[in-house]
Amino acid sequence: MSAETFSPVRPAVSKKVLFTLLLIPMFLGGVDSTLFNSVSYELPVLNDSFRLWFIDGYNIALASSVVLGSRLGARKGPGVTLAAGLLVFAIAGAAPALLDSPLAWTTTRFVQGFGYALIVSSVASVIGGLPNTAERTLGYSLWITTYSVGAGTGPLIGRALVDLDVYTLLFWLPAAIALVCCALAALLLRDIDLGQAASSKIDVASSALAFLGFGLFVAGLQSHGSPIGRMLVTAAGCGVLAIFSMRQLRSSDPLIDVRMLPFSRLGACALALVVGSACYTGSVFLFSADADSVVSILPVSVLALWVSLGGYAFHKLQARFTPVHMLQVSLATCALGLVVAAYVGLWPASFLIGLGVGVSMASGDAYLLGSVPPQDVARAAALQETSLAVGAALGVAGFGGIYAATGSVTATAVIATVLVALVVGGLRYNRGVLTA
Repeated sequence: MSAETFSPVRPAVSKKVLFTLLLIPMFLGGVDSTLFNSVSYELPVLNDSFRLWFIDGYNIALASSVVLGSRLGARKGPGVTLAAGLLVFAIAGAAPALLDSPLAWTTTRFVQGFGYALIVSSVASVIGGLPNTAERTLGYSLWITTYSVGAGTGPLIGRALVDLDVYTLLFWLPAAIALVCCALAALLLRDIDLGQAASSKIDVASSALAFLGFGLFVAGLQSHGSPIGRMLVTAAGCGVLAIFSMRQLRSSDPLIDVRMLPFSRLGACALALVVGSACYTGSVFLFSADADSVVSILPVSVLALWVSLGGYAFHKLQARFTPVHMLQVSLATCALGLVVAAYVGLWPASFLIGLGVGVSMASGDAYLLGSVPPQDVARAAALQETSLAVGAALGVAGFGGIYAATGSVTATAVIATVLVALVVGGLRYNRGVLTA
C-alpha cells in the first residue's frame, strides 16, 4: 500500500516501543470495527435514518482514502502521518459525546474514518519498511492478532458500557488512548525515514471521486427512500465509480490500479476479500440486533477468535487445495454458517462464519499479494486494503438494509446466504493462475 521502498532505515526507537506504538492503534481499530455494529440500536441519538450511515461513514471514508494516506506518509514520513491520524481519530471519535444530533454524529464518523486511513497506512508503511524479514513477519502477525483481539473485545465493551448506562465512554475512552499514542508517536517516531519515494502523486481528485461514488453506491443499498430513488442513487454511484476507473486507467501512478482487476487475474481474490469482510461486519451487526446483555453478545464477540483460527487454518490447508477451491470452500463455509444462524443457533454459526471469513481473508490476501511481481506488491496491497474496507461498508449496508426491510434475522441470514452462494458459483469460472 505504501510507495516503493528504496533504502529502508531502522527506526531509532527500540522494537518493543515501536511495535507498541503501532499496535495500540490497531487494537483501537479492531474495537471500532465491531463496537458500534453491536450497540447501534442502543445509542439514543441515532434513529433509523442515520444508524447505518453512522457505522458505514467510517468505512466509506477509510475505503476511499487509505491509499491517499499512504501517499501522504511517503511525503511527510509515517511517524508524522501516524500522529496526525491519531489526532484526527481522537477528536472525531470524542465529538459525539458533546453533540446531540444524528447528522453531527454521522459527520464525525466520516472524519474519524479518514483519520484511521492515515493510521493504517502509516502502520503498514513502517512494518513493511523494516529491514529484517523476521521483524516484518513478526510485525504483520502481531498486527493481525492485535486487530482480531480488539474486534473480539468491541462487542463486550459496547454491551457492558451500554448496560451500565455510560455509553458516552464509548467515545471518550478510545479518544483518550488515541491522544496518548498521538503524543508518543509525535515525540518518538517523527524522525522515521524509510527512504520512500517523495514523488508519489497525491491525487485528491481521485480520492474525492472514490468517496462520492462509493458513498452513493452504499446509500442505494440502504433501506431509506423509495425503491426507484435508491436505484437512481446506486446508478449514480456506479457512474461516478466508472469515471474514477477511467481516471485510474489513464494515470501513470494510479491510486488503485484497476488494470489488476480482471477476474482471471486478481479480481477473484479482491471479490473474496470484499465478500469475506462483508460477511464479518454484516454478521456482527445482524446478530447484535437481538442481543440484550453481555452474555447474549458472547457468540458475536468470539467471531474474531474463529476468524484468527481461520487464518491459521489457511496456512495448513493451502498446499492441499487449488486457490480457486480455497476461495470457494471458505465462502461456502460462511454461507453455511449463515444458514445455521437462521435455523440452529449463534454458537455453531459463529464458528462456521468466523472460520470461513478467516480462511477467505487469509487466502484472498495471500493469493492477491503472491500473484504479482515484486514491483507491483505496493499496488496490490492498496487493492487489498481497499477491498477489505469496501467489504466492511457493504456488509453493514447490505445486511442492515435487508434486516430493515424484512424485520427478521432469519430472513436476512437466508437472503445473505443466497447472495454468498452466487459468488461461490461465480468463482468457479476463474481461470487465472494464483499463487500464495
